[in-house]
Amino acid sequence: MSDAATSLCISSLLEQAVARYSDATALITTKERLSYRQLDEQSRQLAGYLQANGIRRGERIALHLRNSAEYVIADLAILKLNAVKVPLNELMAPSELEYCLKHSKASAIISHASLPIASGGTGHLKVRISVADEEPAHCDWTNWTDAASHIGTFEIGPAPEPRDIALIAYTGGTTGSPKGVQHEQHGLAVNLLAHVIFGDIRSDEVMLLTTPLPHSAGYHLQACLLQGGLIVLAPRFDPESFLALAEKYKATWTFAVPTMLYRLLDYLSATQQQPSCLRTIVYGAAPMNKERLTEGLDVLGPVFLQLFGQTECPNYITTLSKIDHLNPELLASCGRPVAMLDLRIRKADGSIAEPGEVGEVEVRSPYNLTEYFEDPEATRLAIKKGWLLTGDLGYLNRNRYLFLVDRAKDMIISGGMNVYCVEVEAALRQHPSVCDAAVIGMPDPDWGEAVIAFITMITITMITVVSESDVREFAKTLLSGYKVPKRVIVVESLPVTKFGKIDKKALRSSLSLRV
Repeated sequence: MSDAATSLCISSLLEQAVARYSDATALITTKERLSYRQLDEQSRQLAGYLQANGIRRGERIALHLRNSAEYVIADLAILKLNAVKVPLNELMAPSELEYCLKHSKASAIISHASLPIASGGTGHLKVRISVADEEPAHCDWTNWTDAASHIGTFEIGPAPEPRDIALIAYTGGTTGSPKGVQHEQHGLAVNLLAHVIFGDIRSDEVMLLTTPLPHSAGYHLQACLLQGGLIVLAPRFDPESFLALAEKYKATWTFAVPTMLYRLLDYLSATQQQPSCLRTIVYGAAPMNKERLTEGLDVLGPVFLQLFGQTECPNYITTLSKIDHLNPELLASCGRPVAMLDLRIRKADGSIAEPGEVGEVEVRSPYNLTEYFEDPEATRLAIKKGWLLTGDLGYLNRNRYLFLVDRAKDMIISGGMNVYCVEVEAALRQHPSVCDAAVIGMPDPDWGEAVIAFITMITITMITVVSESDVREFAKTLLSGYKVPKRVIVVESLPVTKFGKIDKKALRSSLSLRV
């Protein structure tokens, strides 16, 4: 590999891209429209303010912001400083925010004024910048308008080094404290290229983003900037406004989680509307109901692209391509490994699995995390000789398509038999009246753990009475007896974590209240 390839840094890639496309429109929000030149100028002014107030290369800057132009400007300012971005979800509780700020050793925070403040306060930080939104800026913080219009000189420092840390992203575990996933400049640069290539992001893209930028959407936004595309950024998703924005700006590309797509399909069915320009819909974070996915293909055409990734290996471990979606046998797969990494399945006995054998998914990639920040034990358990142990259980077929069956820690052992929640959930979603399903294990005196299913119903069939026995009998036609849920509970909606994934901890708590 050439020196140029190994010296790639994400700061340099995006700096060059922003300069290259200076006159083009880069970003449209509900409040403003900014060109690449304006993004460059405002991010330089913000970087100058941070620099003038003691923020140096390698220091950590927390972004606690909603989807907004301020997030994008701050992101670019951090890259200019060669500082470390700490993106924090807007839905964090004050205690979680305090933990992440202290654990990451953040020196600065940029936050919307209406978002909660860390429970222990933020007085220990060098810089606190408040973005006025529904609430006026915090009186004892610097107002964003002042920081982003700083007139002092920004002194460009030495070029970034490939091994410089650029990101600490916090995972959304359901137990224990979040872990800080640390990524280097070079790894993020290669990952950025992976987003462009495997996410099918083109130079004429109009990318409509409605999911939170601290997660998958933020990586895709950067990839669109690298290509010189136009980003339309919305604060949140609802099908009516999504479709209106898609039509107004002729959106060609979007990212969604399955729940969003279900709502969009229901809305399209009810209104007989259809987006005219969307050519790529990337989805991930959870498996999609096969029947709804088939419906989506019928309504929208071959526009779907599924990704599988983790915070530790962002977004692109495998993809199920648009062409793959035309093969019904592959709709249960999350696709094949992308060309930039190696993937293998390791069985419980330590041996490498043959096709069809279930084991833990392991990944070796140039954009794996370098370590969990200040957590050597977690790092030791997750990385073995360069391989990331994902914690996901699955198998590869003979054509190397990956089929996930469960999270290793969530597997249910019922009557001494392994039950993979994902397999049971996929079977339940095949019921014609079931929209979505989540399966958990609960202590049981006879079985050790009992398989319990929560299901939601497809909107158009809500008036149809579907009994627990109906669903269980249906499951028996697809699953071994020990995998069939002992209990099926119909709910209006499944709770989700702030990261958009089904909150099984909340389901367990709700079940204990039902008993």
